[in-house]
Amino acid sequence: MNTIGVIGLGCVGLPAAVIFASRGKRVVGFDIDSQKVEMVNKGISYINEPGLDGLLKDVVNRGLLEATNDGSCVVENTDAVIITVPTPFKEGKTDLTYIESALNLVKCGLHDKQLIVIESTIPPGTTKTFVKYKLEETGLRVEEDFYLAHVPERIAPGKAIYELTNEPRIIGGVGPKSTERAYELYSTVNKKLYKTDATTAEFVKLIENTFRDLNIAYANLLALMADCLDVDVWEAIELANTHPRVNIHKPGPGVGGSCLTKDPYMLVYSVNDLFGKELILISRSINEFMPQYTVSLIEKVLQENNVPRKSKIAVLGVAYKGNIGDTRESPAIFIVKELLKKGYEVFTYDPYTRESFGAISTNSMEEAIMGAYVTIIVTDHEQFKEIDLGKLKDKMAKPIIIDCRHLIDLRKAKKLGFIYYGIGCKRCNKNDNTRSSGNKAGNN
Repeated sequence: MNTIGVIGLGCVGLPAAVIFASRGKRVVGFDIDSQKVEMVNKGISYINEPGLDGLLKDVVNRGLLEATNDGSCVVENTDAVIITVPTPFKEGKTDLTYIESALNLVKCGLHDKQLIVIESTIPPGTTKTFVKYKLEETGLRVEEDFYLAHVPERIAPGKAIYELTNEPRIIGGVGPKSTERAYELYSTVNKKLYKTDATTAEFVKLIENTFRDLNIAYANLLALMADCLDVDVWEAIELANTHPRVNIHKPGPGVGGSCLTKDPYMLVYSVNDLFGKELILISRSINEFMPQYTVSLIEKVLQENNVPRKSKIAVLGVAYKGNIGDTRESPAIFIVKELLKKGYEVFTYDPYTRESFGAISTNSMEEAIMGAYVTIIVTDHEQFKEIDLGKLKDKMAKPIIIDCRHLIDLRKAKKLGFIYYGIGCKRCNKNDNTRSSGNKAGNN
């Protein structure tokens, strides 16, 4: 398989296309967005992904990768086609509109011995039913005339290049021949492959992300309980994690990203009435509640400290997690918009993105905090762990910190005269200098 088509050149498709091309494959990428097509053909990446720019320029210059709006080129002249289009979850069901459009494109040029791979996240059973049925409308038969597999994407923003080539991948064919064919293709870029069937592969992707969401929800629930019990949740989690079989995650202002906010729902609604699946829905509700809880904490802080309306508030970090610029479903969206609704002047700073959700985006942390009455740390970027508290205090109108990620050294902040608040840390808001940061709990 020397020629590959990739349908959908987004955060998953573009890195995949570049990686296969970098291994000597001739890759044709298709996208309906003409601007993306033009940028790819110029060797310019529109995705903020470390290492992608250089690889993209190289494979384009070597003639190994080209992008097009012509779907026929992606299917008719390729040995394999990889589909990486969005699958939104709406009103209790997965929207397969984009998948269906991609399959209609494939049907026009599907040919003998071609491999079709779905990397998009889909409900268990979709590949062997919906996808197989659509493609066999051509008269060709899977496992006889062509091959079909599900290979779920497993990349995190900011780590795509490394993870595509180094982290284990699941290869699930609708039959043994399809599994072997997909294994043959993906082994050219990654040697850590595990074979299974398509439905299991689909299930694996959903249970991975649901596992993470459940664990984060538990940590967030502990934070809510700690505020009721006057306990420092960060100290409690750190101590609990000294147990050799315990690894509690970190609480925070909410869960973002395109996967953890969607995949648990996709998993729950892949089965009918089943005892216990409410556990997943409750966990989702807890994580969706955290931005609201964060805003209520902010309001309480503003009232307790007599911060007038229209005062300046600095929000540090709008990405959904640290060290990336991805803002999809970020908790900062709700937090910033609610503060703006309440009449505050909100300034944001994020070293990885200029997105501001309607607030004033700044070029530096100093610009964001200058004259601010409150500084709110929403995202756990590494840069925010190294904040010079002395300079921060000098530039702020009032030294109030709301640390949603537990990045600031509490004792140092209080020694400098800061008024400190944190999620799950009501005790920290009092004159108690016995605790400092340095929590060793598991990461989100």
